[in-house]
Amino acid sequence: MKDLGVTMVFVSRKQKQRSRVGFKQGVQGYNKGKCHGFVKESSSRCTYVRLRKTVYDSRINDDSEGVLTFRDVDNSPTNVSPLRPCKDRVGYVDQFRVPSKDSQVHPDLLTNKVYVPALLQSMMAKEYKNHRLRHENCRGDLEIDGYASIKWGLGWQERLKCTKCTYVSQHYKMYHEVERKGSGRRAAQINVGVQIGLASTSIGNSGTCRILNSANIIAPSRTSMQKGANKVNAALQTINEKSMRQIRRTLVYENSRVGQKDPHMFNVEGDSCYNNPIFNSEATPFQAGTVVTTTFCENNTKNKKVLGVHVGSKLCTIGAKLRNKGSNVLCPNHRGHCTANIPQNQAIGDEGQWNTRVASEISTEVKIANFTCDGDSKGFKGVETSQKHTVGHLKDLRHLGNSLRRELNKAPFSKGMLTGHTKSNIRSRFALSVKSRCMAELKCAHKKHRGNIRVLKRVMPNVISTMILCFRGYCGTECRKYSLVCSGHHAQSKNYLPANVKVKMTANDQTVLTKCIEMILGPTALDATKLLTTTQKCEAVNRSYQAVNPKTMNFSRNCGGRIHGQVHKLNVGYGSSVIIKTTELNAHLTRGSKVIAQLGASDRVIKNRKLPSQVMKDRVSRARARQARFKLHEDMHYCKGISDPKPDFSNLPHLSHHEYA
Repeated sequence: MKDLGVTMVFVSRKQKQRSRVGFKQGVQGYNKGKCHGFVKESSSRCTYVRLRKTVYDSRINDDSEGVLTFRDVDNSPTNVSPLRPCKDRVGYVDQFRVPSKDSQVHPDLLTNKVYVPALLQSMMAKEYKNHRLRHENCRGDLEIDGYASIKWGLGWQERLKCTKCTYVSQHYKMYHEVERKGSGRRAAQINVGVQIGLASTSIGNSGTCRILNSANIIAPSRTSMQKGANKVNAALQTINEKSMRQIRRTLVYENSRVGQKDPHMFNVEGDSCYNNPIFNSEATPFQAGTVVTTTFCENNTKNKKVLGVHVGSKLCTIGAKLRNKGSNVLCPNHRGHCTANIPQNQAIGDEGQWNTRVASEISTEVKIANFTCDGDSKGFKGVETSQKHTVGHLKDLRHLGNSLRRELNKAPFSKGMLTGHTKSNIRSRFALSVKSRCMAELKCAHKKHRGNIRVLKRVMPNVISTMILCFRGYCGTECRKYSLVCSGHHAQSKNYLPANVKVKMTANDQTVLTKCIEMILGPTALDATKLLTTTQKCEAVNRSYQAVNPKTMNFSRNCGGRIHGQVHKLNVGYGSSVIIKTTELNAHLTRGSKVIAQLGASDRVIKNRKLPSQVMKDRVSRARARQARFKLHEDMHYCKGISDPKPDFSNLPHLSHHEYA
C-alpha cells in the first residue's frame, strides 16, 4: 500500500451500514416521504439532540422548504437541530406481558374469575375420587390446568391435572347454561344477566371491559358481548310491549270496577324527548337530533303508568359506512340490517307524527278523553287524528308558567317600573315572583272551590286585581279579602324580588301585567287547566331515559331495547323487573339467595323516597335552598367579559337616518 503512495482507511461493516442509512441533506427524512435538509447554523450556536420517537413525533415541525426544526413559543425555530429518533422505552403494557419469574402457576390462575361454587365443588369432589381410583399410589395434588381453560364470556370451563402423574380430567362448565330448544352451543346465564343489567345503566360493552380489567378479571371479547346485547335488547323490547299491553287491560278492568261510565276512556299526558338538542348546527341543515322517544302516561291513577312508547332513530352505522364508500344507500330501506326507522330527510321534531303512532298503538285497549301536552299544537293534532271521537286539549301547568315568565321578560313595561336596584336580572326575578303567585292562587282556588270552573271564572278577576295591588305595594285589606295565598303582609310579592325593590306601575303597566296574568288565570286558561294536569310524569320518564341512553353516547343498534327496558322497570318496579327479565330470558336468579335480598332492599329504598312525608321534606328543602341562593345573589354582580370582536355599524351612512338601527 505504501509503495503506491496511497493510504487506505479500513471501515468496519457497522460503519458502512451507518453511512448508508444516515440522515443526510437532500435524502428522504425519517418517516416523512419527502426530502428534508438541515438548518444551516454555525457550529458555535447549533446543537444536536436525539429524542425518543414519541417525543420526536410530538415536537418536530416541517416548514415549506422541507427543513425539520423545533419551534419556540413564538413559533420561531430554535437553535437545536434534530437527529433521527431513537427507540422508545418499553411501556408498562409491554413490561407486564412477560410473566413474573417467581410465579410457579399459570398467570391466568392468579386473576379473578367468576365460578358457580356448587359446580366447582362438584368438579373437585368427583375428580379427587377418579384420581385415587386410577392412580392409587400417586401422592400428587390436583390443580386447575390454566393452559387448558376455555373462556365463554364471563363463564369458564376448567379441568384438573395432577402435579406428579399424567392424570388429566375432562372439562367442566363452571356456569349455568340458558335453557332453550334447538341445536348449537348454549349461552351462559351470567352473560345474559350482564347484558340485562347493562341495558339498565349508561355503561356500554367497552366500559364494562374496562371495569373488569381494572378488577383483574379477564373480560369477554367485545364482539361476543355485542352479539349478546343485540339479542337481549330485542327481547327486552318484546317483554315491555307485552307488559304495557297487560297494564292497559288491567287499568280498563279497574275503571269498570270503580264505576267509570266508559272504562276505556283515559286522561293521558304525552311528551317527546331527544338524545341531543334538535336546533340546527353547522354539521347538518336538518334538525340535529338523531333519536326521538315519545311517551304516553295515564292520568287516571296516582301511579301514572306508562301506556305506550315509540322510539324513532336516524342512526345506522352500516348505512353511514356504505355512504362513506360512495354507495348510494338510503335508510331505512338498504340491504342488510338497518337500525334506523326514520329517513334522513324527515323532520325528527314532528311530534304530531310520533303521537299519532303511539295513540294508534294503544287505541286497541285505550281511548283518550283528554290529552295534556306542552305548547306544541302539532302534538295534540296527532292524537286527535288517531281518535274517532273528540279529544279534550289540556295545557301543562309547568310549560304554561314558563311561557308566562318568558312573556313577562319581553313585556313592554315602562323603564321606571322597577326601581331601587341596579342588577340586570331584576326583571327576571319579578317574572318569577308573578309566576309563583299565579300558580299558588290557581291551586288554592281549585282546592277551595273543588274545581268548579264557573265559580273560578267568577272570582278570578278580583284575584288578578288584588295581585296587581299587592305587587304595587298596597298589600292589606284587598289581599285578606280576595287572595287565597297572601294574608296582607307583603310576603307573597317578595318571593323572588329583593326587599329594597319597589314596583311603580303606570296605568299602561297595569294593563300589560293583567294581560300576562290572564295567560294562567284568564277564562280560556282556566278551561285549558281545569284538571290541573301536567306532563311531569313524562318529564321524569324522559329524565330516566338519560340513565340508559345518555346524550354523550349513541347506542345505534340497541337504543330502543334500552329505553323499553327502562320503561318496564318504571312500570313494575326495579326488583320485579329484574326477576321478570331474567326469567323470560332463562337466566334465572337463585331463590332465597342474597341477590334477591339485595333486590328487595333496593325496592324499599325507592319506595321510601316516594312516601308523602319524604316528598314534602324534599319540597321544603328545595324551596329553602332556592330562597337562600336568591338571597346570596343580591350581594353579587357578575358581568361577562367577552373579548370577541363585534362589527361596528355606527359609521355606515345608510343607517344614520334610521333610529331603530
